Amino acid sequence: KSSSIAINELEGKIKLRLQSAGEFYYSCSIVIDENYPSTKTHMDYGKPCHLKMESTNFPPKIESMLTTQAQELVRRMQDGMTPDDALKMSNPIRAPKGYLGDESKEPTKVRLTQETLKGLKRDTETLKEVRDLRQVDAESKQGNATIKAHAAKERKNARRAIKKITASEIAKDTSAEEREKQWQLEEKARLAGYNISDFDGSHPQPSLLSLVIFLMEKIQRLPEETCPVCTKAVLPTNPKDLKFLYTNASDFKTEKEKKARKVARLKRPIRTFCGHWYHYNCLDIFMTEPPFGAECKAEGCGRRVYHPDWPGDMKELERAWANRQARAREIEDAAMFL
Repeated sequence: KSSSIAINELEGKIKLRLQSAGEFYYSCSIVIDENYPSTKTHMDYGKPCHLKMESTNFPPKIESMLTTQAQELVRRMQDGMTPDDALKMSNPIRAPKGYLGDESKEPTKVRLTQETLKGLKRDTETLKEVRDLRQVDAESKQGNATIKAHAAKERKNARRAIKKITASEIAKDTSAEEREKQWQLEEKARLAGYNISDFDGSHPQPSLLSLVIFLMEKIQRLPEETCPVCTKAVLPTNPKDLKFLYTNASDFKTEKEKKARKVARLKRPIRTFCGHWYHYNCLDIFMTEPPFGAECKAEGCGRRVYHPDWPGDMKELERAWANRQARAREIEDAAMFL
């Protein structure tokens, strides 16, 4: 089967069937208000194009997200927004807390750039150096915990070195936070810095073309999307396999079936704040391991990768990673001791 379109001019109705390269499809109807791009009655205010999903083999979670965003795109263009602004503001994935908020109340979230990426290796080496210095200060002689393994002068020098390194790192972090704050201000102005009174519906924008383009690019071409981390197709080729990724544990009875579902769900597609799709396990590694707050690897994106299922605060992600590393070292040390 191929994509098709049917137009009923008398009813002002368009029937659209979007067939993807594989077996996925999305059928919908679009009813055009007779006074398009404006509306005739108060009840239809903000609804110049009535989009209704008719049938699809995409899972309900994916279908609902994309259909709702398409309807929101139309509403915001009816308010007077440009297609680009309406697309950004209709994003169903909300920005991280404080991402566009009051910078005086929320801590600045550091975005990873090429500059900070170069410093990541240096930061790792610094952490190792501090760990070694702390060990010099605290290490005791084997068999006698009351006697220090290093001389007093050596331990004092270690403490001084730690203070010096700490002061240097604080200065670097402060400088990076100031640069990030400036970037956040620019991003805020670009995405949300508009006057509400300019978008009161008095200057509606034609939205039919933008709506159809959205349906084609975001829904029809979704099966062609690749995960920016592993570069493999985000969706399986068979719609039944995709629906299996969204099944509930209660649908299975045996432990073997439940285990198979748990493993399969690691590959379920997740849409991030920047609009790109990732495999769950790829996104989990990307979010919870250094570098934190990294930019999306998709071509032409460069926006921060964020999803509400993971903490938006990079310091929280760093602490969690450091705790996991410390726990792993403890287990390794215990294994070597035994």
